[in-house]
Amino acid sequence: MKNQELAFTSNEGDNWFIRNKSKIKENSAEISLLCNWLMPYQNQIDTILEIGSGPGNKLAQICWQLNAMGWGVEPSKKAVDFANKNYNKNCKFTLATADNLSFINITFDLVHFGFCLYLVSRNKLNTVIEQADKLVKPGKFLSIIDFDPRTSFENDYIHFEGLKSYKTNYYKMFCDLGNYSLINKFSFSEKSFCFSKKEDDRICLSLLYKEN
Repeated sequence: MKNQELAFTSNEGDNWFIRNKSKIKENSAEISLLCNWLMPYQNQIDTILEIGSGPGNKLAQICWQLNAMGWGVEPSKKAVDFANKNYNKNCKFTLATADNLSFINITFDLVHFGFCLYLVSRNKLNTVIEQADKLVKPGKFLSIIDFDPRTSFENDYIHFEGLKSYKTNYYKMFCDLGNYSLINKFSFSEKSFCFSKKEDDRICLSLLYKEN
């Protein structure tokens, strides 16, 4: 099994950014939905961390809609440079992978996974979950955008030979820690903002509350 994190920090992260740069949107429907869910708690959300922040547009949208300050971590240097240049009003961005966040010594009102958990090496997944949990303040929120299969399975990652795409219900892993409650969940696909009958296409946005 290849080290997926090393592949993304070495070149695949930058290649992903180059492939997807033309698709950057200032407002995405799933982020608008997330902010609508959180709007009743807006005055309780001042700080946000996005893990897998890509080019920075989605974190910038969350911070704008919730009037908060954001910190994004992302393995692509090109994406981090782009984000710091274009979305630096209320956000800052740092080069890092989801399994190596011990340098962050503050906690957040919202931690958001920006569609990256499916690419985490399986032998590092528990570390990623444990580190993220430590970064969420008790009584605050964690959100995830990722695949939404009925059963767990893996595919070959088509853009880089030897890498895998791991599709499972990641929000359940946080609930299994015993201190998270699922508040909202919405299933959609890249092709349409509604449920897909094709299991392999399903994506979900989930919002969890970290109990006191």
